[in-house]
Amino acid sequence: MGVETVAKFRMDTDQKRYFCTLSSAGNITQAANALYLSRQGLSKSMRALEAQIGAQLFVRGKKGVELTEAGRILLRYLREEDRLWDACVADVRDAEKTAPELVRVGLLSMYVGYDQKRDLLASFQGDASIRIEIVDGDHDAFWDAIAEGEMEFAFTVKPPDDFGLPTIKLCDDSLSVLLSVNDPLARKKCIDFETDLRGKTVIQTSPYKGRLYETAFRNHGIKCELLLHDKNLMLAQVSTSEDCFIIQTHYAKALVTDQVCMRLLVNAPIEMDSMFVFRPDLSETGRVVARRLLERYGKEAELDAFFETGEEQAECGREIVYNSCHD
Repeated sequence: MGVETVAKFRMDTDQKRYFCTLSSAGNITQAANALYLSRQGLSKSMRALEAQIGAQLFVRGKKGVELTEAGRILLRYLREEDRLWDACVADVRDAEKTAPELVRVGLLSMYVGYDQKRDLLASFQGDASIRIEIVDGDHDAFWDAIAEGEMEFAFTVKPPDDFGLPTIKLCDDSLSVLLSVNDPLARKKCIDFETDLRGKTVIQTSPYKGRLYETAFRNHGIKCELLLHDKNLMLAQVSTSEDCFIIQTHYAKALVTDQVCMRLLVNAPIEMDSMFVFRPDLSETGRVVARRLLERYGKEAELDAFFETGEEQAECGREIVYNSCHD
């Protein structure tokens, strides 16, 4: 003998509203008026509900309609459902209030080493209100992400003026060349971009730098190849060949080994100052993280001054509006 299956049924919003209103009023006419329905429409809706749920929910009484036992059970569960929904909304809002604020930071390894990245994450590890995400990408991607509000700030180079992003100059990064200690150029204190690199192959790690240098390289007869930004791969490439690897001084120092030396690049027609690029509406939490990174450069005051100036202008604007309203 087969087992009888009951089709699943869920009350829609109108059915719940009609049922609860009639349960509260106990009178079809009063409930229909409150719902802006006809008596016939409300009665038809409740009969359809009883048919769908498979139980009689109301009986006619001396003073109107009364709930049956099945109706009282349904009403109790609907009220419990409302209570659970209110509790759910409250919990969700509490979770949102206590959720850590995400601060996305773009840090190019040529400016900030792995130790600094680890130190940054460790310094906020005990702060449940902040979650830091470190992104290692390219200059163009950083500028776009900051301009679109998807990243708080980045250590990069100065973006084009049309981005309209505020910047703080961190330091003048002279370009350096990493090369094998067996390379004849290793005996020189400095390597001249215009003469010593002619006919050489220069290894790059940044697509942005490759685009930036492309014209200068071509004009001086220098071939450029892109190398994935991996420390071991970079060192192996340099230490086993006579090709050169150009990079900012700050990061180059961390890559010097017994097989790889570093020489200052002179006469390079390229400027690559390191910049701190940030959102003009950087949040308070973002400022806390930014100040931590700027400490080693002594640039915290410049960041504070930018926002103090903006706040003073905003306050001045509010005063002008206030005074004009009272003139």
